[in-house]
Amino acid sequence: MIGKKIILLLWSLGLSALISSFAIMGFHLTNGIEGSGFANRFFVLLGGNFTGGGYIQSLTYLAFFLSLFDIFQKKKILQKELKQFKRKLLPTNTKALIMAKDIKELQFKMIDLENAKKGGLLSDMIKKACTKFRSNNSIPEIMEVISAQTEINKEKSESAQSDIRYLTWVIPSIGFIGTVLGISQALMVANSGDMNIITSTLGVAFDTTLISLILSIIVMWFFHGLQEKTDNLHANIKEYVLENLVNRIEL
Repeated sequence: MIGKKIILLLWSLGLSALISSFAIMGFHLTNGIEGSGFANRFFVLLGGNFTGGGYIQSLTYLAFFLSLFDIFQKKKILQKELKQFKRKLLPTNTKALIMAKDIKELQFKMIDLENAKKGGLLSDMIKKACTKFRSNNSIPEIMEVISAQTEINKEKSESAQSDIRYLTWVIPSIGFIGTVLGISQALMVANSGDMNIITSTLGVAFDTTLISLILSIIVMWFFHGLQEKTDNLHANIKEYVLENLVNRIEL
């Protein structure tokens, strides 16, 4: 897990450095050239004026890519969990029944999957439901175990996404910090009376917030998609086990 985080950090550093280098190069190439005002302003917006506040955008890019890569990694895990449904771990034929004596065999099958590292949340849920049934042959208690385990899985998923939630908060916060720093710098040079310097400083200040808010919107869109898929996964696991195990047990 630590190795994967280091790899994600290195990728994020590389991409943020690439964008910042592009912006800095463009800023210097267009700076002072007649007719390139719009292009120069665009590169400033991206953080091309690095020493003048563009480093704030670089930090924003780093947090942006870190959160985005983490989201994509979590989606890959979800895809792996969804593949469990295609393994037909339980009978889905509407006429099929599961006899009480078959529960032990089903339980051992799930354990074998886990030992072979082919298990997942679905096989774990089935295993726990079978274990509970073998202990007391009670259908209501199986349903309680399934509901309790579903809540536990949801809590674990939320905990695993805590880094993403933190980064989605960090991204706009970095932008606001850049704005505060820019405004304070503008106030420091206000006595000079040079409006070009003041407006330039204020422009860089608000650029940091603009970039951070745009990146935050993008990240939140992907993050909400991840949360929706995660919630659907847990709901589908619960429904699958109730429909194809609990409702088919023949006492």
